[in-house]
Amino acid sequence: MDGIIINMLNALGHSTFFFTKIVLLIVSNNLVKGGAIVAVLWYLWFNEKSKNSHSRAKIIITLYGCIIAIVVGRGLAKLFPFRARPMLNPEFDFTFQIAPLSDLATWSSFPSDHAVLFFSLATGIFLVSKKWGIISYAYVFFIICFPRIYLGFHYPTDILAGAAIGIFIIWGISVLKIFKIFSEKTLALSLKFPGIFYACFFILSYQIATLFEASRDLISGVFHYIFQ
Repeated sequence: MDGIIINMLNALGHSTFFFTKIVLLIVSNNLVKGGAIVAVLWYLWFNEKSKNSHSRAKIIITLYGCIIAIVVGRGLAKLFPFRARPMLNPEFDFTFQIAPLSDLATWSSFPSDHAVLFFSLATGIFLVSKKWGIISYAYVFFIICFPRIYLGFHYPTDILAGAAIGIFIIWGISVLKIFKIFSEKTLALSLKFPGIFYACFFILSYQIATLFEASRDLISGVFHYIFQ
């Protein structure tokens, strides 16, 4: 299935260079990718229809879930056998190539970090608003994940596995009593210390929108400094 889909997309890529340029622009722009989905989460937080403790508790659970999702996603990528990016497979003829020393050449493509994180975020949004959840699911697939298949960053099964993991994590923790307690306590703190809460909300939102790039770089740098 992976090979059939990738070959079809490659044929499209070689015949529509303008579309490929658009996809390249999207895949490298965090504002278009994560920024738009995080903006929906903020909208739901302040929307009058969703402005109640029950909906806001779900949003807080979603934020906790996104942290868990990215940790699980990276952990599974390390645990499973290494899988090279499709664009590095000589069997495929991609129009876009990466430098041999790029991080993408050394990171396993399975499962997709983007799919894990942003499908978990879309699931959290769905739990708050069915309409915005469906829109978010479509946005995550077509704007965030499809370009990564089209350009050869991921196999379709990388995306499917990542999506399943992200959705399962949010649905799973949303029914756990301990996370409901955490969300209620966090919500209480947001009312008692709004300044601190929204500062943390902003930082976490920024990290989600950028796939925790700055956090991962910082942790990697600290480990490298300590153990090298």
